[in-house]
Amino acid sequence: MRTHLSLVNQKLGFASTLLLLAADSELISVGSLRCRAIQESILLHLYTAFHFYQRELAELNGIKMPELIGSMDSLVNGLNQLGKQPSEVLELQSICAEKGSWLNQLLNHYKLIFISPPKAVEKKAFVQEGMIELVDVSQDAIEVNAELDLKILAEWLNEFKALILRHRETGAEY
Repeated sequence: MRTHLSLVNQKLGFASTLLLLAADSELISVGSLRCRAIQESILLHLYTAFHFYQRELAELNGIKMPELIGSMDSLVNGLNQLGKQPSEVLELQSICAEKGSWLNQLLNHYKLIFISPPKAVEKKAFVQEGMIELVDVSQDAIEVNAELDLKILAEWLNEFKALILRHRETGAEY
């Protein structure tokens, strides 16, 4: 039984439904709390679909306990132990790593949800002339190309659906 395939489809269906509701709703003004809530909900469903898609690939490639797969690294490690390198996983790895790609941006926006806002830095009243102010650069910055909006989310959903359909069609041929 391919439960992860059903879960991927369900999460993509949830994201699609929320996009349709947002497009049809007069109650949502851009930038409003409702709009942000729907955007983040769509993002979370897309991320969850990606999460379950990794498990679907694990299941298809013979990993015994696909429910233990929680990241691309764990998927790749599990497949390496079996001596497998499926093209679908290699493509996913490539898209994840490519800065600015739809999947890289989706994952970065997902990470941003969990980052606390930065603490306000006090400016000194008197700065010594000729001194350069220190800036903390120790934290890794998460790069995003654009603000989250419904158009971008719709593009990511369409890209993700196309990728999954292509992978499933290719897998059905073998």
